[in-house]
Amino acid sequence: VDGLADETGELVNLLVEKDGMGICLYQARGENAVELDTYEGKRVRLHCTALGKAILGFRPREEVAEIVEQQGMPAMTPNSITDPDALFEELDEVRDRGYAVDHEERLTGLRCLAAPITDDTDRGIAAISVSCPVHRADDDRFYEELRTAVQGAANVIELEHNYS
Repeated sequence: VDGLADETGELVNLLVEKDGMGICLYQARGENAVELDTYEGKRVRLHCTALGKAILGFRPREEVAEIVEQQGMPAMTPNSITDPDALFEELDEVRDRGYAVDHEERLTGLRCLAAPITDDTDRGIAAISVSCPVHRADDDRFYEELRTAVQGAANVIELEHNYS
């Protein structure tokens, strides 16, 4: 997490799911990181964060449906997904491409890209993300540089978790 923050210069979070909510386990700030309302221990909704969608994309559909039923899908911004069918479509895409995005879905003006961390059964157990202001993350940087860095960090964490 610290290395990814240093590499990107941005805000990096590590999140796990507990009782249908995301809990920030660890956070690191690069030299250009924005100050947000996130902190270690903060609970966030899963449906409107890249971190949450990265985890849910690698969970059984029935489990996701149960989380949605329990927690709801309130709009945090005008871009939040509030329809379960739309969420399931996006989670299918997350699983296919191996990362999730949040385009101002939890906080206006913020983009986030997250990669899942899975166990040896391919179940999402955590996620790691890079968050940055919209103006600093054009599509080339967001989908190339940041995606590659986030997926690489997730891969290292997975290997250390599953095989050490």
